[in-house]
Amino acid sequence: MCRVVTLFCLLLGLFSGCLSSPVGAVEREADSVKIEAENLLEPTLQRIREAAAGVETITSTMVQEKYLKAFAEVLKARGNFAFHRPDCWRWELVEPVLSGLSVCGINGRRWHEKGGKAQSFKLADEPWLRHFATQVTAWTTADFAFLQKEYILTLLDSELNPQLSPELNSEPPSLKLVPREVAARRLVASLEITFSADYRYVTRIVIREADGDYTAINFLDVIINQPLPEESFK
Repeated sequence: MCRVVTLFCLLLGLFSGCLSSPVGAVEREADSVKIEAENLLEPTLQRIREAAAGVETITSTMVQEKYLKAFAEVLKARGNFAFHRPDCWRWELVEPVLSGLSVCGINGRRWHEKGGKAQSFKLADEPWLRHFATQVTAWTTADFAFLQKEYILTLLDSELNPQLSPELNSEPPSLKLVPREVAARRLVASLEITFSADYRYVTRIVIREADGDYTAINFLDVIINQPLPEESFK
């Protein structure tokens, strides 16, 4: 009987009930790792801020993958992203349909291949687009002061070893952002943002919805600090 109980405990991973290790040992170790990760958050954010401060322009290919629980097939889209400091950016999909959005300051434009001519708008008149615009600018410029007002930020353990200083970590840093407002969490459970190995720009964003669906956006072939065509944001 003892051997049966012992085997059952091992299968469940409940070593504390059948072995000599105290119940609180694992919990204390987990708490210690959590505290160390929290202590590394601000130094990591500061390093990203400093690295991103030297970025004036970005261009990249953008690959978007939508994962829906109701469908086995992944919905894919492809496009381009461009950014010019301080607050001009272009988010355009070219496959499967042409559509896009560009913002510069308080002005914006949007277009769709089925909608004809591009439409201009003022961000002040478009609350949802204004919110989206501030999010994109904050991610790109590493404006964590703004992001921490709207989200609870933590380091993802899978991307950063809390035992090491940011300078010694070989993996690019990833942040998890959980909306502070309950109403927002009913739509978006969390965001996961991964930065480049040199901390200068975002390479991947995962948007996890409350119902379990999620969208992954990968930024590929990134080019930093090259002149951009004037029409990029017009």
